[in-house]
Amino acid sequence: MFAPEDILKIMCIEGMGPRLFRTLIEQLKTPYAILHQLEEDTNNHLALPKQVFESVQSKRYILFYEHHIKWMQKHGAKYITYENPQYPDILKHIYDPPPILTYFGEWDPSDQNALAIIGTRHPDNYGKRITRELAQAAVDVNITLVSGLAKGIDSITHYTAVRAKKRTIAVMGTPLDIIYPAENSALARQISENGVVLSEFIVGHKTTPGCFVRRNRVISGLCRGVIVTQAGDTSGALATAYSANEQNREVFAVPGNVLTDHHKGCHRLIKSGAKLVETFEDVLDELPILKAKTATQTNLLLEAVEKHEVNESDKLILACLSRNPLHVDKILEKTQLSHGNLMSALLQLELKGYIQQLPGKFYIRKI
Repeated sequence: MFAPEDILKIMCIEGMGPRLFRTLIEQLKTPYAILHQLEEDTNNHLALPKQVFESVQSKRYILFYEHHIKWMQKHGAKYITYENPQYPDILKHIYDPPPILTYFGEWDPSDQNALAIIGTRHPDNYGKRITRELAQAAVDVNITLVSGLAKGIDSITHYTAVRAKKRTIAVMGTPLDIIYPAENSALARQISENGVVLSEFIVGHKTTPGCFVRRNRVISGLCRGVIVTQAGDTSGALATAYSANEQNREVFAVPGNVLTDHHKGCHRLIKSGAKLVETFEDVLDELPILKAKTATQTNLLLEAVEKHEVNESDKLILACLSRNPLHVDKILEKTQLSHGNLMSALLQLELKGYIQQLPGKFYIRKI
């Protein structure tokens, strides 16, 4: 196993990326040998990019390494290399995994079965609603949600998990010392309390537009599938979807209004073979490994019935509810219960965690 500090030092070299790192490892075998060879190669016989060569010869990479370590110690961040057992195994097997990840929070084994929900930074009401519904359905069955901490769809995805006190992972296109957009700083802190905020970039290194493109492969690489809930024809979310396709991940897209440009990206994905999504069950049908997780939730209801934790009124209510919101008046009509009995039963089912009340007296079933 290589020394983690040697791998970090290499990634502190300006211009060093995962592909060049892998090439050097293949040639020189160890990170220590890479550092030694780079420092001795004063004539650039290795034909390194100019930025990399100058960063090594000037010893600037050592200053970045020291700064990165001090910043982590000050702010409580950590880093792991691709050799660390905690490094997400699913990410390790993409074409160019980040050699290091710097992060806030803690990893959990359940993160191996995650879904990404991504999309435009400027969603309409339809996009906001379907994102919340799909994200809520995912966290209800304890599926980790991954997104990019951007405005719009990304933020809605993260907030849905945070409010439910469930796991979510934010993948940044900037070093950890620059939360972008700045308005999501509080959200990032909340995510780190029960999830992970991560970056492959070094504190102090210059952020370029290419950094946000690079992070897309990490978002998709951490997941079993990627759901695009709303995207225009030029949305950056499409790049993540294409990365997912290259990594043999499932790609899903939500259709929208064909009379506007706000959903053209999703329609293009569907035409290209992405799975059309109307409900969360459409996602589970394509991902057996995640569908197996929901079986546990179904078993909870069966166990509750066997233990007599639900009565006949409860069964009537649960039978007419699904993940699609239903107004209390419709529940009243379908169950034929009295108003008083219905409201009492709804309250008890909500306290048990079997159902959830939404604004406007709408209800959904959680198991």
